[in-house]
Amino acid sequence: MGLNILSPGRHHMLTKFQHDYLLKLVREGVDGQKVQRILFVITSANHENTRRNPIPLYLRTLAIDRFAEDLECDFKIYPVNDVKPTDKFAEYILRQIFYQSGEKLTSKNTILACSTPPIIKLFLKLGFKNTPVELVDSERNIYSALRPYEIIDLLVRASGNWRKNSAEWNKYAYSATVKVYKDYALGSLIIEVFQDSLLSEDADITETRDYHTYVQGMDMAANVKFSDIKPFVVEGKIVDVGCSTGSLIKLLAEEFHESDIIGIEAVRRFYEYCKTQEYKNPFVFFYRRNVTNQNFKENTINTFIYSSVMHEVYSYLGEKTLRQVLKNTYKQLNYGGRIIIRDVVGPDRPDDLILMKLNDKNGLSEGNIDQLSTYAKFFRFVKDFEPKKITFSEESIGGNKFIKISRRNSYEYISKMDYTDNWESEMHEEFGFYTFKHWIEELERQVLRLLRGQNRFIIPIL
Repeated sequence: MGLNILSPGRHHMLTKFQHDYLLKLVREGVDGQKVQRILFVITSANHENTRRNPIPLYLRTLAIDRFAEDLECDFKIYPVNDVKPTDKFAEYILRQIFYQSGEKLTSKNTILACSTPPIIKLFLKLGFKNTPVELVDSERNIYSALRPYEIIDLLVRASGNWRKNSAEWNKYAYSATVKVYKDYALGSLIIEVFQDSLLSEDADITETRDYHTYVQGMDMAANVKFSDIKPFVVEGKIVDVGCSTGSLIKLLAEEFHESDIIGIEAVRRFYEYCKTQEYKNPFVFFYRRNVTNQNFKENTINTFIYSSVMHEVYSYLGEKTLRQVLKNTYKQLNYGGRIIIRDVVGPDRPDDLILMKLNDKNGLSEGNIDQLSTYAKFFRFVKDFEPKKITFSEESIGGNKFIKISRRNSYEYISKMDYTDNWESEMHEEFGFYTFKHWIEELERQVLRLLRGQNRFIIPIL
């Protein structure tokens, strides 16, 4: 029996260097042993549409298949789902291969081909030898060729010119990868993902959110949201922007059987979850897109739904981007279509000062956030709230303690004080930025801008 070469990686970009390197191993052998097969392990196989993992599994598999056709030996491809960082990652890969194929890889029949020092160390602990591919010196971070992510960076820099043969990334990418990228417009997808300013490299809005409790809260409110929204929906193409787990999509699909129901979701975990669910309307579609972009052609959508989305756009990207979202939405709206915004609204006369009496007996004066009294929690809020400085003063009237504070700032605290499971995340988000009157003025301003150039009837609904 010959030797196996184990090549683990995300395999989003296959390079000319990698192909030449592996072909040389096959032709010359390793330590006097003939190479029988190359085993490509695609890690993070269940991820796509993120900066860390931009390309879906089926296209990575297609590119590897074409890449390996002329390597002059057998090959296999094993998808391996993402796991949290663990010092047993090498064992996890080996067991995944065993449970997928029944094949047991050992240090006697397999050698690693890897340029990632942490992965190399994990396999070395199990006795596997490594052939280093691009790696020259791990301590001094020296490599003999550009690594795949560096070539992807070249593609992103090429922007609109990425398809041109003269684009620099073409010099380093293997021809099979180049063809798959061009055939499936992957360069455009990657550029869009990398330019998404709302999300982290794993396509999450914030790293501090507990998605389990967040999802529970969103799903429990789905029926209430739907009852609010249903009377205003115009059938046809209905878009739920920021659709989260798809709970509202399910209810829309049950009610509007003849409509296309389209979910737009930027967060990877939610997007992947939505695709696994069943919907009573077969015409349900999901896109992982930046909600701030114009994602559809003009005059094509009958109903846009923004449920608990606008305050996140404002909080993370600012008022200018919020206005751009509204502008893009109106452009895409069909004649007689509707925009439904279900979101937080700040209090009238937001700058008026009020006296706020807070309970100091229903919890501790210090400790974990979920153990604090309402009074003590206020001072933690003042310290943690990111969008702006919270100004206030303390007053004593008739032996009672009061907080003298603006309506707007009191609203920010009261609207967040019970969200202790996601406290850090909530401290980045501002709820009371627009009063109801301000929302109406902003929506009308967007409508009037468009009506100057178009004969168009739009109903803004809050």
